[in-house]
Amino acid sequence: MQRLHLTMKKKGHESRIIVGRSIFQEDPEISIIWDEVSEFRSLSKSIKSRFGNQLEKLIGIHPWANLTTLNLIDTKLYQWADIVELRNLFGGFFNLWNLPRLSASKPVVWRLPDMWALTGHCAYPYDCVRWKSGCYKCPLLTNDGRKIVEPPPVKWDGTKRVWRAKKKLYQTSNLHVVLNSNWMRKQVQESILQNVLSINVISNGVNLSIYKPIDKREARKKLGLHEDGKILLWAAHLKGAFRKGFHLANQALEIIQGKDSQSPMFITMGSQERWNKPERLKNFNHFGYVKDPEKQALIYAAADAFLCTSLAEGQPQTALESMASGTPVIAFDLGPMPEEVIDGVTGFIVPSQDVDALVGGIERFLNNEDIHSVMGKNCRKQALEKYDLDKQTEKYIHLYEEILDNFRIKSSIK
Repeated sequence: MQRLHLTMKKKGHESRIIVGRSIFQEDPEISIIWDEVSEFRSLSKSIKSRFGNQLEKLIGIHPWANLTTLNLIDTKLYQWADIVELRNLFGGFFNLWNLPRLSASKPVVWRLPDMWALTGHCAYPYDCVRWKSGCYKCPLLTNDGRKIVEPPPVKWDGTKRVWRAKKKLYQTSNLHVVLNSNWMRKQVQESILQNVLSINVISNGVNLSIYKPIDKREARKKLGLHEDGKILLWAAHLKGAFRKGFHLANQALEIIQGKDSQSPMFITMGSQERWNKPERLKNFNHFGYVKDPEKQALIYAAADAFLCTSLAEGQPQTALESMASGTPVIAFDLGPMPEEVIDGVTGFIVPSQDVDALVGGIERFLNNEDIHSVMGKNCRKQALEKYDLDKQTEKYIHLYEEILDNFRIKSSIK
């Protein structure tokens, strides 16, 4: 969202962001939603919101939760905008009953990073397809599913009620949807959002002037890594997030390093949160959570391959950044990954989501050293064609202009 915001401004457009929480507190163009609607607070709304917020934690979204945010349409920020783009709407800062109100008098584009909008609770339903016809008895809200479900589990399964509420809200809203892969488009076309005004695919963008090929030996020297030998990289926001599959990558490298003293080094980026298992790897370096894009790019460039071990995805930004850096990707055969990683061309696709298959995929890569250089060049070429942030922003601008033109025409007819 911030990448698009900054690139839009660079291209001469005005952009403002309103969020529940911000890690960019120094940016005056990023507003906190509670500050924007503060003048509309009342004792009655506060009491109802507190009650609704508690019910939301128990059974899922509720029309009284975050009640004051229904006044977003009355704020100066909403009145200022020509078009409203929505992003991730779960997290306790937004009332979904805003959708009909927000989209009644201005065009609304909803960019979906995951499948939460389509389900009764889950952002990533894994193998469950109940969201297509009506959620009920959610397998991710019982037993071990509660340990991996995103967002965090509610106390009782309210998925049937929530799915129906979302369906009704969408039927009374005027929405355009943006997705980042053709795989996600297929999911939407089979869901309660299938009848929106338009369904559009625009990939995530990457700043190709930062994430770019850098001489491997030079990158490793700057990072204090051995300049020779193979290096495999894993990166995500949390090492302990089940969906990102670090536990599989870790086990696979333990097996590979146990076979051969000349086995590859394993380097990682990401917070240690929720990961407390002892490290048994022989050749390992953890860089922690890396916020600086320049250092991220250096780490991508230092690696021979990037392990994208996600078990459910919309489109992983890390894989795109790796390819932009000229580093091939090894990924599981799921979701949009075969769309992004062309097997044998920009990396390798692992047929099943288990440790043995991952070991096989890594060894397949290591045993085909003669094509590593060509793969790296193919990755950069694909990034230039598909992930250029400037080009992706232009696609958004074109879409906005088209939507605004159609909206004005319909408004004039009325």
